[in-house]
Amino acid sequence: MSRNSHTGGARAAALSSLFAPKTVAVVGASNDTAKMGGLYFQHLLRSFDGTSHPISRSGRPVQGVASYPSLTDLPDVPDVAFVAVPAAAAAAVTREAADLGVPVVVLHTAGFAETGEAGEAAERELTEYARARGTRVVGPNSMGIYGGATGVNLLGLPARPGGVAFISASGSLIESVAPKLRAGGLGFRNVVGFENQADIEIHEYVEYCATDPGVEVIALYLEGIKNANGRRFVDALEAAARTKPVLVLRGAQTSSGQRSAVSHTAAIVSPSMIYDGLLAQAGVIEVEDESQLVPLIEALSIAPHAGSDRVAIIGNGGGFATLTADAVERAGLRVPEFSPDVQAALREALNPLAAVGNPVDAVIDSDGDGSLWAELAEITLRDDIGAVLKFGLYKDEAQSREFSSIVGEARALGRLSKATKTPIYVYSPYGDADDAIVRAFLDEGVPVVRTPRIAGRVLAASAATGAGPKPAGKPAAGRRDHHGPSAALPEFESLATVARLGLPVPARQFVTARELASDDATALTFTAPKVVLKVVIDGVHHKSDIGGVRTGVPGDQAWAGARAMLQRFASAGEHEVEGIIVMEQVVADGPELLLSARRDPAVGPVITVGAGGVLAELLRDVRTFAAPLTDDEAVALLDSLKIARLLHGYRGSRGVDVAGLAAAIAAFSRAFAEDHTLQEVEINPLMTAAERFWAVDAIVHREDQDPC
Repeated sequence: MSRNSHTGGARAAALSSLFAPKTVAVVGASNDTAKMGGLYFQHLLRSFDGTSHPISRSGRPVQGVASYPSLTDLPDVPDVAFVAVPAAAAAAVTREAADLGVPVVVLHTAGFAETGEAGEAAERELTEYARARGTRVVGPNSMGIYGGATGVNLLGLPARPGGVAFISASGSLIESVAPKLRAGGLGFRNVVGFENQADIEIHEYVEYCATDPGVEVIALYLEGIKNANGRRFVDALEAAARTKPVLVLRGAQTSSGQRSAVSHTAAIVSPSMIYDGLLAQAGVIEVEDESQLVPLIEALSIAPHAGSDRVAIIGNGGGFATLTADAVERAGLRVPEFSPDVQAALREALNPLAAVGNPVDAVIDSDGDGSLWAELAEITLRDDIGAVLKFGLYKDEAQSREFSSIVGEARALGRLSKATKTPIYVYSPYGDADDAIVRAFLDEGVPVVRTPRIAGRVLAASAATGAGPKPAGKPAAGRRDHHGPSAALPEFESLATVARLGLPVPARQFVTARELASDDATALTFTAPKVVLKVVIDGVHHKSDIGGVRTGVPGDQAWAGARAMLQRFASAGEHEVEGIIVMEQVVADGPELLLSARRDPAVGPVITVGAGGVLAELLRDVRTFAAPLTDDEAVALLDSLKIARLLHGYRGSRGVDVAGLAAAIAAFSRAFAEDHTLQEVEINPLMTAAERFWAVDAIVHREDQDPC
């Protein structure tokens, strides 16, 4: 028995085999459902449409199904081998599965890379063995998988089919989310607890779910990516977000690796900031905490997407009307005042005491049969409104509302939402609604939110999703290797490297200490109306801190000024001066920028742009994207900064050529990504003017080269 395990087709179909298998083998299956193998096999039997094979050394039937001693003894090759045996045995089973050509092995087994170096080596060995034979590996330490297409349930917890894809680095989070979604009437299409991520990486799961027509919403719990695949990660998320909502909840971040102690970027850009940038670059919806995850999934699964960021708020109670409006606006949405015609119609439907400007405070004693709220919502939609938020009393000690009235409200609002394709949400400021009330609304396609802050986040996410797809056009990702950084190149060489990477650098010349000591002015062949003098001292990169920079020196005094600088440092005796850089002083009246490129060991090449010069560490106004960038991404990167208004011209000042600057940054990012000998390039400042820009100071690190 063997399957064609060496073809590229087997690799391409691996995730289809994982989430929609026809045959599954459970290694370690047991009659004892207190054990993982027994529990998982029990769940498989209850839901799976295909063939389930228990693998048990005893050879006895498992939960009424004939078992086999090993994978080799099976009558056919399974699509998935789920492994729930100790680590030492799991490695052998994985090799056996790979030899047979099993498309995917799900390693529920722990005890690999998370245990230390020996476990990491064992994990790497089994993964490389499997991949060489066309077998992909989920995990190790995986919570398991669920596929709604065929009902394969290898999660060990109750699940039901639906439209949610959940890709999680945490099994416990899956355990938390699954029953909450089930209680809300929602279910899963694809679920995976990838944990160690030894082989199949996050972006591959996202790519598959993006193309699965059964997936309506993708939710991702992320703790870090691996193998320097930041660009592929961003590309996968952005491609998915063009067609369906993508929610990302982040936990702990991976280490950014070794950084140069002299780099401004190292002091400013944290791992968390890198991931902030990647998610913004991809255009996905970042979830702040777990309390928002399920409400966002529910809202984006069952309700239409908002057509705009204009929200109508209706309810009963002036104070909560104000607080709800505050929460919605803090989320970046608008609560516009209704038109005179709409206000007149609202006032006609209510009493003279009602507030009808938006938000609406109905000031009523009874909701009647509940249909009033749909009537008011319909009136507000006569204006350009993207979503409606209804707040009100859904549970209280006095039980002032009949349940039938609440059901009537839910049905009326649901009908209006479907008819107008406008999302309508309800929020109860007076306490949590009970499960029956929540289900009444959810069954009608009206999500229930628990706090004003979550209401704002849900509405913002819906509006962002309804804004339409982002334009395509991504540069291809290159090789992502990492080596240790060497000492920084001398500044003159660093500037030459920056020029080679495509950024303009002012005219310049390095004059050695020996040439200056000889007092042969003909050694300076460079002239300019005004120059900048910069001392060159081994190991000193921030020359301004030691008085090693002079600006505004007339060109005809450059030689004398350079000699005077050399003599001043020689007299102090604290530093050995190698020479002086004489550089043309450019006329730059725009904001100074920091621009850096480096290779993060987890993410790969990244580009950081921010406020530069002396403001770099003071403002910490920076954003990081995965490289290489497109021109549009570079524009978005610049526009995401707080100083963006200065770049575009602020209060009468001339702006800079943002499109031209962005194009140069994008080209620089591509050149850096392609030159794998470069580890870090920091330019600070990148000086700007209306139509030009220049890199005037740079630090470049290359990889350590082993001696030949």
